[in-house]
Amino acid sequence: MKSVEDKIIEVLNELEKWENRREKVKERYDRGDADKTEIERINEQISHYKNLLSDMKKKMNSTDISRTIARSGN
Repeated sequence: MKSVEDKIIEVLNELEKWENRREKVKERYDRGDADKTEIERINEQISHYKNLLSDMKKKMNSTDISRTIARSGN
C-alpha cells in the first residue's frame, strides 16, 4: 500500500503534466489551432488535482509535508 507521501508525489507529478499541457494548448490556441473548451477542460483537471493535493496535505503533519516537498523537487 502506498503512503500518503507517495500519493502526494503522484498528484504533484500529474499536476505538473496538466500544467505543461495547458501551456502547450495555450500556444496552439494563440495560433488558432486549439479550442477554448480544451483549455477549460485542462483547467478543470488542474483544479481537481490542486484540491486533491490540498486535501491530502491536511492529513499530514508539517514534518511529513516538508519531507514530501523535498522528495518531489517542487
